Formats: sequence, C-alpha cells, structure tokens
Amino acid sequence: MGKRLSGKKWLVGWVLFFSTVYSVVYAQIPEEYNKVYSKVYFETSQKDFKKAVKIADSLYSISETPLFKARSLMLSAALYQQSNDIKAAVNYAMKAEKELSETEEYTWKAKVYGFLSTQYRNLGLFDQSKKYTDKTQETVKKINNPAMVSHIMGFVMQEKAYYELEMKNYKSSIAFVKKSQHYFDLSDDGQNQDFLNANNEQLLGLNYYYLNDYDKALDYYNAALSKLDKMPDNFLKGLVYNGLAQVYIGKKNEKEAEKYIDKAKKISDESKYLSLKNEIYKTSQKYYALTKDIEKLDEAKVKQDSIVAEIEGKSMAFINESYSGLDKKNEEIEQQTRKKNIIILSGVFLILAGIVYFIFYRRKQKRDYDKIKQILEELDKKQKEKQDQESIEPVSKYTDIEENVSEAQDTEQSPMTSATEEKLIAKLYRFEQSTLYTRNNISLPYLASYCDTNIKYLSYVINTHKKKDFKNYINELRVKYIIDKVRTSEKHQKYKISALAEEAGFSSQSKFAAAFKKVTTVSPSQFLQHLREMQ
Repeated sequence: MGKRLSGKKWLVGWVLFFSTVYSVVYAQIPEEYNKVYSKVYFETSQKDFKKAVKIADSLYSISETPLFKARSLMLSAALYQQSNDIKAAVNYAMKAEKELSETEEYTWKAKVYGFLSTQYRNLGLFDQSKKYTDKTQETVKKINNPAMVSHIMGFVMQEKAYYELEMKNYKSSIAFVKKSQHYFDLSDDGQNQDFLNANNEQLLGLNYYYLNDYDKALDYYNAALSKLDKMPDNFLKGLVYNGLAQVYIGKKNEKEAEKYIDKAKKISDESKYLSLKNEIYKTSQKYYALTKDIEKLDEAKVKQDSIVAEIEGKSMAFINESYSGLDKKNEEIEQQTRKKNIIILSGVFLILAGIVYFIFYRRKQKRDYDKIKQILEELDKKQKEKQDQESIEPVSKYTDIEENVSEAQDTEQSPMTSATEEKLIAKLYRFEQSTLYTRNNISLPYLASYCDTNIKYLSYVINTHKKKDFKNYINELRVKYIIDKVRTSEKHQKYKISALAEEAGFSSQSKFAAAFKKVTTVSPSQFLQHLREMQ
C-alpha cells in the first residue's frame, strides 16, 4: 500500500513536462502562460490548494484552442491528484483527452495517456494502466521531434519502473529507471533537467532502500537533494527528506532520522498531497518505535489511519463508480447485443422460411405446370381424334371402348348387356364432342334422355368408365372446354373469370373457380398466368 501511494510522486515529472517543455517546441505559446502554469503547480498548490485550483479553472476559461484547454485541464487533473481526489483527476484528464481527440497534437495526447496510466496503476487497476501505457507508446511513434520522443519515453520507462517497484521487482525497477534517465539525457530539457534527474535519483534511492542497500540509497537521495535544494519546497523534496529519514532509521541513526523527518513534516504540513502525508506518518512511526516513544507512535498511527481512510475512501469511491458505470455500460452492450442477435436470428429464420417456401412453391408450381401440360396434351389428343373422326370406320372407332367394357365386366357385374353398355359409351363419346354440357340446365335425366337410356344405366357407365359422378363429370368437361378456348383464342384470354364461368355453363364464378381448381389444382387466374409463361 505504502509503495503504491509513494509511487504517485513521479507524477511531478509529468506535470513539469506539461508546464514547460511544450514551449521549447512551440515558441508561439506565451512565456507568461508557462510561468503561471509552473508557479501554480510547484508553489501555489503547496501553500493554498484552493487558490491553485481557482487559477487553473481561470486558465481554462481564457483558453481558446483545444491545446490550451487540454493544458489547463491537465493542470487541474494534477492538482486534484495531489489531494488524492482520483475521481476529479481522472475526469479532468478524460476531458483533456476529449479536447485533443480531433487534433493532431500527438505530444499532448501522449502526456494525457501517461497521466491516466499512472492514475490507474495507483488504483491497482493494472489492465487499464497498461492500456494507457500502450496508447502512449503508440502515440509517440507519430511525433516527429526526437527530443520530445525521448522526453516522453523517459516518463514511460519511469512508469514501468514504478510498476515493477509495486510488484517488488526492485532490480527490474532500477533497470527501467536507468532507461528512463537515458531518454531524459537525450532530450536534454535544459532548466528542467535537474528536476528530472532528481526524480529518478529519488526513485533509485527508494529501490535500494527496499533492497536494504542503505549506502547506495543514501548516495542517490543526497544526489537528488543537491539538485532540489535550489528549488522552492515541493512534495518531491518532501519525499526525498522522508527517504533519507527511512535510511537513517534503518541505520539506527536517530539524530539524522529526526532531522529529516522534521524537514519532511514541514513540507507536508503545508501541502495537500495526501500520499506525502501518508508516507511521512509511516516513517514517523518507525522513528518513534526506534526511540521507544509509544505515545507519539500511537499519535502518528492515528493520523496515518485517518489519511489512509481518506485516500482509500476516495479511491474506492472512484473504483466503485467506475465499475458501476462499467456494469451499466456492459448491460447496455449486452442488451444491444441481444437485440442484434434477435434481429439476426429473425433475419436468418425469415431467409430460411423464404427458402423453404420458395422450394415448396417451385415444386408446387412444377406440379401445376405438369398438370396443365397433361390437360393440354389430352385436349390435343381429343382434338386430333375429332379431326380424324370422319376418316375412321364406325366399328374401329369403338375398338378401345369395347376393350374397356370387357375389362370392366371382368371386375364388376354390369346391370346391362355388353351391347347396351357399348352403345351407351358411344353416345357419351358423341356428347363429349358436342357443347351440350355447357348448358346451364344440363342434368342427369336430360343426359339419360339424350343417350336413350335410363338414369341407372347412365350413372353406372359414368361411375365405372369415367371414374366420377355426374356432377364432377360435367364440371370436368366444362373446365376442359374453357381451357381449350383460352388456349386457342386470344379473345377468351382477355375475358374476365366471370365471363368464362358463364360460357362454361356455371351458375356462379365461385363454383367455376372451385371446379377449375379441382380439375387442374390451380385457380383460373393462376392457370392463365401459367399459360402465358408457357407460351
């Protein structure tokens, strides 16, 4: 916990970067703006936090471009980070990220990503931290200024050093600090170089302290202090004093430890930087334990617990709110995904249903075509028979009928002689060649009278040889008559269904349609369409 909070001190490097280095590349930025920027962060914020925040807000209100707005927002973010208001710090950084989203200000985009990477690492959200570290490195590739690239990569290596420190990989952390220093040396940031060097030396001192190499830790802390002594008091100097106190406590040197604790407390008391206060209270407890001052030890413990509670309260509030928002967003995404899946499944179902319907429709259509083709072939056959009728001998004309009569008599006992049955079949044949069946008043008694027979004999012949009753027999003749007319006469093709029904002898269009569909399996209108397509 202590290392994670102490790790926040490297943020000063990013803020220093925000405040001055940009002016080296872009000379059009007013020098006065940079001076105000730096003074607010390094001096005003240490003594009057509210005033610093107010100035940062004022800088934002007078900013006219996305770049200046982003810079002002990042100053506010850094100030709130000092007071451990992570929610406000991240929100301001997010606003800065949004301001820069439509620009090609890759340098500042990289700075914002680096800041967010640090915040998420401090919260223990390492996946989010890595995401922004990766974004920083990707954005650096778009920067054309080598010095700026080196400067940003120095902070990226520093961020990785703090991560390794938190994982207790102290030697790996030291290696990253040295890489960071290499990049800073290449950038050669003039007036800020001492501060950057001091920051890395402080981090090296912290790593060697945890490795129990107190002599090296002292060397690095003293090197950092020699550079910071020229500057106004700030939280980095407070952390260096605190580090020196820790080393002297480890070496059991009470006098030197007390000297540096007092110096660190002086800076801490004037600062709103909660992480600095936390580190100093922890070190104070070690000192009072060494001197066996139980009363002050308890007092320091109470103060530290209060600070930790405040830090963790703000951190957990941010994490809970972030995850609540994330859960809500995930729920919205899931709902949208479910809706999309339903739409996709519905679409697939409709497509499959359409395919199945099309297959069955095409099969039915083929059956309809085959049926219509068969009916037309039968009509052609009968037409040919009619044309050849006068050239055929009367006896030979009934040869097939005689064979049918013989077959029927083999299966069922006829109520009449074969001669009578043969004559009746011949008369029905002549009836079929006429158009008497189209009369609206055609009936079984009428047809019996026409055939010179009785109803019983006629019904037997129709049922036996035509395989249907009188009504369906007449309806089939009428339907085939109309089919022949429509097929051979363009005039009939233009008739309405009702006119065709009347000509065929049906009393209504509905009866005609029902009979037509029974004979052909399609409606009259469908038949006309099929006929046109076939033609």
